Amino acid sequence: MNVTQSTYSKIASITCFVACAGDFAVTFIIGFMHKGYNFLTQSESFLGTEDSPVAKYMNAWEIIFTLLFLACAYSLFKAGFSKSRWQLTVVWLIVVYGLGEGLGSGLFPYNHIGNELTLSGKLHSLFSGIGVAALVATPFILLKTFPRKDFPKLNRFFLFVAISGPILVIIFLFSRQDLFPLRGLWQRLFLLDYYLMLMVLSLQATNKKVMAS
Repeated sequence: MNVTQSTYSKIASITCFVACAGDFAVTFIIGFMHKGYNFLTQSESFLGTEDSPVAKYMNAWEIIFTLLFLACAYSLFKAGFSKSRWQLTVVWLIVVYGLGEGLGSGLFPYNHIGNELTLSGKLHSLFSGIGVAALVATPFILLKTFPRKDFPKLNRFFLFVAISGPILVIIFLFSRQDLFPLRGLWQRLFLLDYYLMLMVLSLQATNKKVMAS
């Protein structure tokens, strides 16, 4: 059975939307089940620690999360979003994000002993950091993929994310050091910023002008 580029375009959009919206919906539901969890002051990582009563659900979601982003990246590639090195770079950045923030974080819970991270916790931070770094790099590559002269509105949007995203990530990192309050809120704000970017990108998989560029 031959799958058309149009079908792959739809798959890219659907998997991206499910992964991005699901990350908020699933962690909200799981967090609600964890009576000691605070959405505003704790990051998503605390839902998957070994002493979390919802760890098995969170870790299962991390695997699904990874598979969804891998399917999205593969579908973008098969839909034709692979005609330039910039497009290919974006596809690979999505793969790295899915593996780092999903599978890497899921395999190594964010465990602590007292105030110190265990080896698992440190590996969790490492893989999560790699994933987030890929996410932060993505809008800068998209500015090359969608030049202002050909895609003025998209270019302005990706420029906004390229500026606002790193600022929100930095605030989140400061909040992890207790230099800012509301760590959980800042994490969700920077994720929202980048997830909107990815969803807009996935919708462009049906844009013939983009695929021909």
